[in-house]
Amino acid sequence: MKMENYSFTLEDTLVHVPMISYRHFTEPLPRHSHSKNTFELHYVTSGKGYVVLENKTYPLSPGVLYITGPNIAHEQIPDESEALTKFGLFFLISESGPKGSLADLFMKHSLWLGDAGTEVDTLVRVILWEKTNQMPGYRQKIPLLLAELMIECVRSFISDGTIYDNKLPAPSKKLSVDLVQEENTLLVIDEIFLCRYADITLEQLADNIGLSTRQAQRLLEKNYNKSFSAMKLEARMAAAETLLRNSSLKITEISNRIGYSSIEHFSNAFKKFYGVSPGQYRSSTAQIH
Repeated sequence: MKMENYSFTLEDTLVHVPMISYRHFTEPLPRHSHSKNTFELHYVTSGKGYVVLENKTYPLSPGVLYITGPNIAHEQIPDESEALTKFGLFFLISESGPKGSLADLFMKHSLWLGDAGTEVDTLVRVILWEKTNQMPGYRQKIPLLLAELMIECVRSFISDGTIYDNKLPAPSKKLSVDLVQEENTLLVIDEIFLCRYADITLEQLADNIGLSTRQAQRLLEKNYNKSFSAMKLEARMAAAETLLRNSSLKITEISNRIGYSSIEHFSNAFKKFYGVSPGQYRSSTAQIH
C-alpha cells in the first residue's frame, strides 16, 4: 500500500503521520523503540501472537490495541500457526500541550494496551477503505478520521473500557435555551415561539436572548415587523389550527394546551384571527378530509 503523509491538529497541537500500514506478520519484529515525540499505534485485526512491552509479555488477538511511545522498548512475535494481521499508525506529536489536553494525555500514556472497542475498529476499517479506494476527497477525509481515531484512543486511556452505549438520552419536553451570542438570537426567537408559545412572556424571552425587555421588543419589530403580543398570538393560532385539523382533542383541551385560561377567550381570539369559530373550522376541514 502506497505510503502518504498526513498532518492535522489535535486541539492546538500539530500531529504528523508519515506512515499508515496494514501488514501480515509471519516473522517476529525485533526489539526496538521510538525517538522523542514519536508514537506507534498497533491494532490487531486477525491472527494471534505476543507483544513484549518493557520486558513484559502480553497475548495478542483480534481487537487488541497497543500504543508505544518514545523510548518504549517493544517486540512482536506472531503465532506460528495463525500469523498476525495488524493496522499500524506511525505519528509524531510536535509538543505535549497544556495539562489535560489530548496531546498531554498521549504523552502520559506512552505505553498502553487494551481492548480497542467498536469505535476504533470502525475507524480503522474506514481509514483503510479510504486509502485503498482513494475516492474524491480522501486526502481531506483521512486526517479527520485519524484525529477521531486518536481521540478514541485517549478516551480508552482514561475510561474503564465502556465509552458508548446504544441508549439515547431522554428528550427534553420543552426547548431549553441558554444565553446566546447575537448571531444566534433570531434562531432562538424562532424556536421559542415554535415551542413555548403557550406560556412565554416578554420578560422570559428577553432573558433567554440576553436583552432588556425594551431591546427585545425593538428587535422583534425590526426583524419581524411585529410586536411580542402579535407574534405570540400568531404562534398560538397556528398551533390551534394544526390541532383542530390533525387531532381528536376537544376544543377545551386545545384551548388549555395553547395557554388560554378559558374557552371563551380562545374562541373569540380564534374567530377574530381566522374569521370562523374553532368548531366551524374543525367542521369545514373535516369535510375536506
